Amino acid sequence: MAFPTTVQLKQGMEKVETSSQKHKLGTRGVTSDGRIFYYAENSGTAITHGGYLVDGIAAVAAHDMDLAATATSAGATSFTSGTSLTVTKDQYKDGYVYFNDGPGQGETYKVKSNTAVSSATGLSITIDDEDGLVTALTTSSLFGLMYNPYKDIKIIDGDGTMTTGVLGVTTAPVTADYFCWIQTSGPASVRLGAQVGVVGDALTVSQASGESGEAERTDYSDEADIANIGVAMGIPAVDSDNQWCMLNIRA
Repeated sequence: MAFPTTVQLKQGMEKVETSSQKHKLGTRGVTSDGRIFYYAENSGTAITHGGYLVDGIAAVAAHDMDLAATATSAGATSFTSGTSLTVTKDQYKDGYVYFNDGPGQGETYKVKSNTAVSSATGLSITIDDEDGLVTALTTSSLFGLMYNPYKDIKIIDGDGTMTTGVLGVTTAPVTADYFCWIQTSGPASVRLGAQVGVVGDALTVSQASGESGEAERTDYSDEADIANIGVAMGIPAVDSDNQWCMLNIRA
């Protein structure tokens, strides 16, 4: 079954939230003026208004790399883990499995489903790839499991610490566990911290304590300020107000 990778959004649809899922997570949406959005699921914490910078759910440290596969032929659409794990059924559905070492290194596959295991080997992972594995796996094939980045989005922590890297900006309030669109490119209203930018200044994620989900003027003398999210387009905002900017997080 085919799914559109881009949907056309009528003006205003980018601010609509729903309790049920309407698109695949990560579906790209475009409005008639060229603004770009991606479809996401909120975490269990409500987001109070638009303009917040968000990231996604953190990877599970015991699952994110160096898990041993079992021998599996090329072309297979599922394989099992030789590493003892605790995973719930379909925990990684719509997420990704990638191979970080050994045969298959550098290959990434979308996860269609996974079985449940509890402190045991034998986790079975089915990939969403009709042609199956490109490379035959051996016990030397090491892999990691990653959530879909647009699952369980949240406001970025107040000190700028991120779990996935910045994904986008909320367009309106989002109810806990609801589905929504987050903006990644084009003119947008973004919440700013104390280090406000003037027109033309590059903006990044604030590193200041207490400035959760806020942007700030990029300080190129600070090695932490390397992920520009856009450029200021409007007059400087005051602390915790929203500023008009041109986003360039993801096209």
